[in-house]
Amino acid sequence: MRNTKLYSNHQNKRIFKSKLMKKNDEVVLSFVVCDSRFNESLNLLKSGLIFTQSSLHVVIFAEDDLHKKFNSTLTKWKMLIARPFTFELHKINFPEANRKDWMNLFSKCAAQRLFIPALLPHVDAMIYVDTDTLFLGPIEILWNYFTKFKATEISALALEDENPNVSWYPRFAKHPFYGKCGLNSGVMLMNLTRMREFGWIDYITPIMLRWKSNIPWGDQDIINIIFHYHERAVHELSCRYNYRSDQCMYGDACADATFNGIFVLHGSRRAFYSDKQPAFQAVHRAIEEFEIGADLSPKMLLVNMEKYLNETTPSNCGNLKDAFLKIPTETFKKHYNLPDR
Repeated sequence: MRNTKLYSNHQNKRIFKSKLMKKNDEVVLSFVVCDSRFNESLNLLKSGLIFTQSSLHVVIFAEDDLHKKFNSTLTKWKMLIARPFTFELHKINFPEANRKDWMNLFSKCAAQRLFIPALLPHVDAMIYVDTDTLFLGPIEILWNYFTKFKATEISALALEDENPNVSWYPRFAKHPFYGKCGLNSGVMLMNLTRMREFGWIDYITPIMLRWKSNIPWGDQDIINIIFHYHERAVHELSCRYNYRSDQCMYGDACADATFNGIFVLHGSRRAFYSDKQPAFQAVHRAIEEFEIGADLSPKMLLVNMEKYLNETTPSNCGNLKDAFLKIPTETFKKHYNLPDR
């Protein structure tokens, strides 16, 4: 285990020799599913399959009783989707030492993501997402950010907030965190090869044991602590790639999403199910109702998404309706020759 070495900055200068990926490689998407998150995870995957034009490989970590359901549903989807789509299922796997701590850190199984570099030695890189996220554009666009990594960077995440005056971390955190605002881990590009070279697994248990009474966001806080000491290992993503209600509920706090469109919608704090965020509910409902194989045209999805957004009660997020529709509209026009809205 690492101790004093953890708190040095020597690895900030490490130059990783692992190759940079080329554009249009097979996209690898991963998520962790426990408890009642099965349907939510299917909605997430459905959003990825709707928009992507690339070959997609999905790596799922799930409780044992969910494996049969995943196998049945995804095998059926494979037969209904024209583009290459493959998947692999893994059991929830924590070290026996401190297993109970890991299993229930923040929410059940959430910390599994921290161990992925060791659990998937055959995978070079992946996009990890929380199950309460939805893609609104082709995953390969986000995947191509791997090609933009500097030689010191092992992962890419968006800031918790771009304004330190409202970000949770500078106001409440009792532990070290990345930069001035901290990172949100709901969307995380993971160069697993570089993370293994970095020695990622050696860091996480000492950090958990030292800080477990002061990390309310669990795995996200551990990620922040690591990157506090290794800031040059992070490639910062725009808030449009991890767009949460925090970015709009008090006004426009993500200009990039307003101008260029929301790319990944993150329904943290149950925004997809809460009447407090009707715009998030509207997008989630439209994707949930879309049936793989049954709906041959994406036009109906776009029609429903706009319809449900127009029907929502007024809200600050709803006032930014065009930000929710911009990327889906552009994507469908490009690939399906849809007429202008």
